[in-house]
Amino acid sequence: MKLFPTKNFNAELRSDYSISMQNLKSNTEITDSLTSDWTKKEFRGQVNEKGFKLISSEIGRGAVCVLIGKFEGKIGEIEVRIHKAFKVMFSILLSYPFIGFGLIAYNQGIEKGLSFLPILLIGLLVIRFVFIELSFRFISNTGINKLTNILTIKELIKK
Repeated sequence: MKLFPTKNFNAELRSDYSISMQNLKSNTEITDSLTSDWTKKEFRGQVNEKGFKLISSEIGRGAVCVLIGKFEGKIGEIEVRIHKAFKVMFSILLSYPFIGFGLIAYNQGIEKGLSFLPILLIGLLVIRFVFIELSFRFISNTGINKLTNILTIKELIKK
């Protein structure tokens, strides 16, 4: 089990990547930093001859997922993963149950702390599988759908 979810796809384009790349470049604000900012374009990031590294331009949630693609001709691979900055923030959230256990054990004794351990473990699982997983799924699907339309992807197969 991974701590942070990822998605990997094999993609086949309708036309050659060089043609789709021009369309992607026109819909991407080219920048070296993958941070959210107001823009009229669909994505922010880098696009080159071999691939791309993008985030969605939606303020607030677009930067959660990074879309990384590598193409040769019409065939390529797309990886969707959580942005490093959000991994840090999610790691802090995941540490809260451990901090809670430590505080309870310190203030009220280890026996009382052990009695709260099942509740804290449930809290950890809820943060991981409900909060992080669901937000990743919804935001990654939004980004993949935008990318599919812009690149004119004919077939997208999940690995």
